Amino acid sequence: MKTTKALAIFAAGVLTLGSAAGLAGCKPSQPQGDLGRATTLYVQLINYTNTADAAYERLATVYNETQGKEDDIEVIIDEQTSVNNYTSQLRPDKTNQYDIMTIDNMTFKEVLVEYFDGANVIVPLDEYLDDPEFAQALGLSDIPETSMDMWKMTQSSDEDGFFYAGAGQPQLALPFFNDPQVLFYNSAMFEAMGINIISVPEDELDAYNSAHGTSLKPHGYAEYTPAAVGGDLADKTSANLDGKQVVKVFNNSIPMNWEELRTVAQQYQKENPGSYGYMSEWWFNYGWSVGGDCIGWNGEQYELSLGDKTKGLLVIDETLTVNGTVYYQGDVLDYEDLHALGEDRNTLLAEKRVAELPSMYDAFVEFNRLGVPTDKNVTDDGVKGYGIAPTTVDDRAGLFSDGKSPMLCEYYATQNAFTAKLGDDFDIAPLAQYREYEGNPYDDGVLKVIGENGYTGDLATAENSAGEKVAIVGEAVVATEPQTAGMFLPANADPSRREAALKYMAWACGPEGQAILAEGNTSVPNQTSFAEDEAFLNAENKVTDNRYAAIFANSNCYVGDWSYDSNDAWITTWSTVLNTDVRQGIITLDQFLAQRLTDANRAIGGISVYMKRT
Repeated sequence: MKTTKALAIFAAGVLTLGSAAGLAGCKPSQPQGDLGRATTLYVQLINYTNTADAAYERLATVYNETQGKEDDIEVIIDEQTSVNNYTSQLRPDKTNQYDIMTIDNMTFKEVLVEYFDGANVIVPLDEYLDDPEFAQALGLSDIPETSMDMWKMTQSSDEDGFFYAGAGQPQLALPFFNDPQVLFYNSAMFEAMGINIISVPEDELDAYNSAHGTSLKPHGYAEYTPAAVGGDLADKTSANLDGKQVVKVFNNSIPMNWEELRTVAQQYQKENPGSYGYMSEWWFNYGWSVGGDCIGWNGEQYELSLGDKTKGLLVIDETLTVNGTVYYQGDVLDYEDLHALGEDRNTLLAEKRVAELPSMYDAFVEFNRLGVPTDKNVTDDGVKGYGIAPTTVDDRAGLFSDGKSPMLCEYYATQNAFTAKLGDDFDIAPLAQYREYEGNPYDDGVLKVIGENGYTGDLATAENSAGEKVAIVGEAVVATEPQTAGMFLPANADPSRREAALKYMAWACGPEGQAILAEGNTSVPNQTSFAEDEAFLNAENKVTDNRYAAIFANSNCYVGDWSYDSNDAWITTWSTVLNTDVRQGIITLDQFLAQRLTDANRAIGGISVYMKRT
């Protein structure tokens, strides 16, 4: 993967952006290199963990010993654990000693909104991304749009006081350090439940079946009759929740759907009374799977979306443009565009251009049922909880690490904390996703067995306007850690070193730099091609085996609600009640909406950053 060709970024572009601000004020001292290179770059990196330290050091060492020679550049890294220096370092009247800086997404918006509205303290990267050499060195075509969207934003508010972030806005930073949420599972516990674990991406399932004589279907978890599964799995049976002898198969490279996750959790609890089968603080993968989050843009401002019973829409035509947004087959309309349809919704359904998914209300009810006890109501119409998750998640990582629960939704980097107690007895998989199967596999409260009573386990499909059958599957979008970092060029840095800085940014945020960061098992490479890179997938230093699942998560991750504005004032008036009384079943979701919706919308309406995800 090594790129040895030196980049030739156009000098004219280097000198036109931010040079005036960079020359103001007193110039601070900058460390001098000792390699005799034409340029020495001083790079600030935010380091939150000890495990990232060695990877950061190697990032500089490897570059200086390889590509740095070609570029005639030496890089010196300054690791910091505090983010308190941005307001002073980025001041337009001061020359920044750092040529390159990193910033987490929470602070990114805070700095621009609260301190530097209109000051243009970050150099936009769009013209450089248009340069073929820069784009190639970065591996731009291989970086998911959602990862790039996280670092797009205007630096000035408009006449209404709004900043604009996400798709369609200026690119202010590059995705440098990504830490998405994944499903951790205890493999020893799974095996004790008689679950057979395989690791086969969905597009490789046919080849696997041919090689093993099996007839596996695209499920994260499924139960088969021996005859239905066949091959080398047919004799690996165990009792399911109904007491039937079935072949249980967990595929750690395909997301489970909501029902499958519940089944695994309930089976564990049946054999371990008083325990919990699943733990999670976050519902992002539920809401985003069908099109939204806890808030949505109503055309004028944000509002709470948890009570919205409008069915989500999956695009089943090849493309569809709604409200100016281009969607592709398999995309789910976001909250704003869903509600901009009006009467066109019925037309699109009649023309077979979209298919219906659960609503935001449905998705949150399903998630909330996980933690509400089985004797408490989740909604006013008597829907009960599943009781498979604790009502408080304060010690979720500790419980998993202590072997007291088989599944946990957590950030990828957390794996480093589990090895001391769990050793090799855990791995990762994709988080649950909305996936619909023919014949409603859970209509009687128990997961149907493939091969029994005509149940095939095939994905449900909808016919589109061209007569094609399209699987009804939501999006597998997950949240990335609040401290996920972007790398940017401060506008007040010395412009004479900007060309060199761009070369290093392309390397550090490109395939070579991302492979080095991954060595600490805290960051996932930002490029999808790593899903097929043997050096990454089979690295000797890896903690979890299933690195495919990490790339799968990272291929469509986005920032959570903590990054929707420059502060959390919009959420404080109502989130505590939602995260305690509602999630514990003390009050229903409907009661919460009746009591808190007006106050919540008043607070949410004050959000000053409009965000759009690709």
